[in-house]
Parts: sequence; C-alpha cells; structure tokens
Amino acid sequence: MIKNNQLVLYGGIILIICVSLGLSTVLSPRAEMKGWRIACNDDAAGLLIKYLAGEDSAALEVVNTSYQQLQDCCSSQTELALSAGYFDLAVLCPDSADKLITSGQPYQVLGPVVVNAQVLVTKQDIVPRTVGYMNARETQKKLVWSNLNRSIEMKPILPAGLPYALERNAVEGIVMDILGALKIDGYRTSLPSEHPASVLVVHKDLLGSPELVSFMKAYNRAARDMNSAEILMQKLAEHLAIENSSNEVKVWREMGVQFQTIEIQR
Repeated sequence: MIKNNQLVLYGGIILIICVSLGLSTVLSPRAEMKGWRIACNDDAAGLLIKYLAGEDSAALEVVNTSYQQLQDCCSSQTELALSAGYFDLAVLCPDSADKLITSGQPYQVLGPVVVNAQVLVTKQDIVPRTVGYMNARETQKKLVWSNLNRSIEMKPILPAGLPYALERNAVEGIVMDILGALKIDGYRTSLPSEHPASVLVVHKDLLGSPELVSFMKAYNRAARDMNSAEILMQKLAEHLAIENSSNEVKVWREMGVQFQTIEIQR
C-alpha cells in the first residue's frame, strides 16, 4: 500500500512534470532571450513587438529587446510562464491581463497597445446569425453585440480553429485579429471600441526604474513608426510573404487599427 507521504511525493513530481511541459510548450527552442524579454501573440500587437526587437529597428539603439510569441495569451501555459518570471513585459488581451492581475501575479498594466484590431470576417456581406470568437475572451463577445446585434449567437472556439469553423460553415462569422483576418478570404467588418484590443503589462519590480523609462521611449518610437504607411506596408509584406501589401494596408486603415503610445510616470 502506498503511504500518504509517498502520494504527496508522487503528486509533487507529476506537478513539476506538468509545469515543465507547459512551459516548454510556450518557450520554444529559439535563441536565448536577452535584454528586455517580452511575451506577445502572433497578432497586430505582436507585429509591433517584432519590429521593436528587429535588427532594422532604430529602437535597438536605445534598448536591447527580445520577444517570444505565445500560442494563446489566455492559455494556462502563458500564465505559468509569466508567473515563473520568464518575461519582463507581456502584450496581452484585456481578458488575459485582468485574469493575471486578479490572480495576484506581480504585474501592472502600463497602457493600451493597439485599438480596433479585432474585426469580423464573414463569407457573405450580411449580419451573421452565429459568430465564433476566441475561447475565454469575453470582451470579443461584447464587442460583436455592441456593434451589431445582441441576438447574435456567440460560440467560443479555440483560436486556431476559427478559420476552419468559418470554412466548414459551423458559424457564419468569426472574430479575428486583423493580422489573421488578412490571411483568409471573406468580408471584413470593423468592430470599433473605446477599449484596446491589447495592453502592455510590466513586472512590478521594474516600475519606477530609469531602464523602464528608456524602454518606453524605444517602444513609443516603434509604435509611431508602425503607424506610418511606409513601414507598415513593409512589415505587413514581410509577415504575409507578399511583394506588395498596399491592399492590406488599405484594409488596415479602413478597420481603424492604430498603435498607441504609452506615457509613464518618471
């Protein structure tokens, strides 16, 4: 018979294994992170962080930055990685940021990263009766209802499954980040909101430091750069692997997507 202390030991071992596997899912074997370590999604806000940390970014003259793209900022693996101290900052959706801070993790929201980045994609140019949204992102549900109709049936779907759900007619529309929406065919409808699509959170240990002030100068410069048509066109073309992204930039502008600068107290 297994004794109680053995059960506790085995349970601890299993927990450690699960945590390790979860973190390994988030932290892929890319180059070791250095400088300011930022977690982000593969979305519009992530495109800004990618530019900020890119070799051709003037921001690197100010601060050394590296980033890690997450599979889903609302996943438990992301929460594990942040609580384990793998990142100094993170770009999260409002739902994920609220959950992180409410759980008691030592992070604070610095400000909005991008607005109007969530768009509706449909096969037909009509108001859909059913819409799929990213699982655990309640703000997306409210976004559709406030802009269209509260009678629309909202269905939570894992982020990777949204395009497939639309293709297979499981839903008549899906809510996607603009960067993902540009990769699939369909009609795109803006979902304007006074609330940001993503926010920047920072570990509380860094608040009030001169290093954070320097970092935010670089960050704000990158945000202003990415709002310019020339740089946005270049970065979208690179990300989408196309020669000319003028049409994509036009859609981006029509949807009202805009990167935000963030002012912090010295």
